[in-house]
Amino acid sequence: EFTGVPRSAYICANSWLKEPLFIDNHSAVHSARPEWVCFDSIVRKTKKDGTTVATMQRVTPVDSEWLASVCVGSKLMMLGSSPLATPVPRYMREKDSIQCAVETKFGGHGWEIPPYYVDMYETIHKDSGSGGGGKSSSATASGMQGDSFRWFARYLLEGRVISELLGLADMLKDEPSIITRRNQPMTKKSMLFVSALSDAGVDSAAALRKHWAEVNDKFLFRALKPWVKKGRAEDAKQLWMVSVASNVEAWKNRG
Repeated sequence: EFTGVPRSAYICANSWLKEPLFIDNHSAVHSARPEWVCFDSIVRKTKKDGTTVATMQRVTPVDSEWLASVCVGSKLMMLGSSPLATPVPRYMREKDSIQCAVETKFGGHGWEIPPYYVDMYETIHKDSGSGGGGKSSSATASGMQGDSFRWFARYLLEGRVISELLGLADMLKDEPSIITRRNQPMTKKSMLFVSALSDAGVDSAAALRKHWAEVNDKFLFRALKPWVKKGRAEDAKQLWMVSVASNVEAWKNRG
């Protein structure tokens, strides 16, 4: 499609503009030759041989790492419908949700750019056609690798969700990452913990605080016990109780 285009030329993301574009020789970014740029207008200049050159005006370099985040909702950006295996899902505190990466393409030519993160539960279940008011996992115990509840369980035990639980990981027999390991069956204690979250529809800090405050302040404690080292049981219990009490209070006093 781009055969014969000079190496110094740029291709416009809008596929209707097919001519190669250039950075003016006098531009401050001409020598840098950034991979991605944006511009606000085009000036066409006629060369001595009669050919026309399209020169971009007021050119600004663009970092492809944040291109997707500033183009959300644009017709130029296309998002995949399934979670990517890598990069792995993560808990985003500012959004209070497990976010997964999806294939992300930009422009009329479908250029692949660094993946954008979206809500994992909604991505997995948006086409399931399931109704009802709350969240729940429709996956089986052996097929929950891509499930938001598994990743939430891991990050909760690692102290990434509830800051008061930051020291809990040192009291556990195993690293919480075993919950999300690929190509390995879930251990019984992992299944117990994940199932408790799934049954309650909890995969966010807000949902967890609400459940503790309005349904059961002992929620997850029984599922936690098999994880704790024998000599740290009392320490883990104390840390857990203090954390629950603090978060119940925070929920009740929320603005």
